[in-house]
Amino acid sequence: MSHTRAPGSIVQLAPELLELILSYLGPQDLTRFGQTCRLAHDFVRPTNQLLWKQTFLQLFDHPKHVWEHLVPTARAQNQPREALWDWHRELVRRIKAYNFVLKFDKETLALEIDNVVRALLDVEQTASCASVAENGSPVSLNVMYLNRLVQRAPDFDSLIHDFSRHPSSLAVPRDLKMDLDRPVTRSMLRRGSVPPEWASRFHIMYGPTEREQESTASKAAARAIVYDWGVTSEDADFGPFLKDGSGAVDWQSVEAISSLMHRIFDTALKAYHLHPTGFDMHVPNRQPINPAAPDDWAGVTGTWAGTYAFLDYRALVHYNFAHSLEHPLDLGNYEEACGDLMRFDLEANDSEELRNDERLQSDLPYCDDLPKLYFEGTSTRQATERPSIGVRGVACLAPGGREVRWRLIIRYAGADQWQLEGVQPSGIRCGGIYGLWSHVDHDDHGPMGPFYYTPCAITEFSFD
Repeated sequence: MSHTRAPGSIVQLAPELLELILSYLGPQDLTRFGQTCRLAHDFVRPTNQLLWKQTFLQLFDHPKHVWEHLVPTARAQNQPREALWDWHRELVRRIKAYNFVLKFDKETLALEIDNVVRALLDVEQTASCASVAENGSPVSLNVMYLNRLVQRAPDFDSLIHDFSRHPSSLAVPRDLKMDLDRPVTRSMLRRGSVPPEWASRFHIMYGPTEREQESTASKAAARAIVYDWGVTSEDADFGPFLKDGSGAVDWQSVEAISSLMHRIFDTALKAYHLHPTGFDMHVPNRQPINPAAPDDWAGVTGTWAGTYAFLDYRALVHYNFAHSLEHPLDLGNYEEACGDLMRFDLEANDSEELRNDERLQSDLPYCDDLPKLYFEGTSTRQATERPSIGVRGVACLAPGGREVRWRLIIRYAGADQWQLEGVQPSGIRCGGIYGLWSHVDHDDHGPMGPFYYTPCAITEFSFD
């Protein structure tokens, strides 16, 4: 490395001007500039946070656009990270993850998978729609970065399926001893295993993979979770929450629900052209506040599209009592049924009647940084001419203040029939609701299954 500089060298410029010029360089070019001489090396040191901030913001959204929208509880939890934020370190961390995936050295990637996926998940969770494209639509640099990686990676699906799994720890569903050449998604191993939360979160944000769509093992693994009567309990309000009364999200269950329901949309309901998956669906606050309903912080008011799935009740009993049967149900090849595409037309309603509705009350803790949001509306099937069905419910923040918890009560034939308990895993006004439905009276060994609904304002669909 040269220790001198030639007359007229760029490093002789005033620091402010040099910083402005270098701010147009990408990370790789900036590093190369630092190798030209000692003064250049000193100027681009990681301690020059202003320079590295400008370089970071060439590729990524400013995280403050997300942090500033966090509710006080979540913001307080995030404060240590904000205080220690280092632009150079975070830029290097993300680029390393990107390069690990592109190079796809299996041995190295297996050792680094935790760091790689956590870094990519962080890119997703700090994505912002603050930027605007030429056509006026919101755009996220973070989502563009992730989508480029998906397009360029040799086998991006392997991040979901192939790493952090050892043959000795593979818990194959009790009815499945086949198709092991197509790995089960690591986070959907049989209940009793302890998969990392980041693995389930990343799969949900990314959406279904081609491999799991074709895999008997993956379908069986997801169904083994979703249709198990032991998946939930009164301590979880019969939804996809931990059975400890904490109100915390059970990420393994949500991932299994996501896998099954998106597969149904891509097969049985593909004619409706509903495309509710991908990183861009999970950008925090993606759906703007409705000016006509400024207190509707959850984006309840409007039209939602989705459906539910179920096993034939005899098959549900067969599966859950398979330990006492000679021939257990083959969850890999047995196909569940699904409802027609359903439409919820909802409106926020803070009436005393809804606030005092016993069916909308819960003993589970929640984050009260934002008030519980009550609503009501109707539900219709697109494929029939049946009368509309009554819907009412409540939305609130889950403990921690990031995810949104939902309860919907479906009423028809003059009585309440079904309770839907779900969660928006991506946060406020983004993504859809994944959950479990069951009868409002919660009889032992009653029918149950998964559901998914997404706000039509943030997805493409057709009701034709």
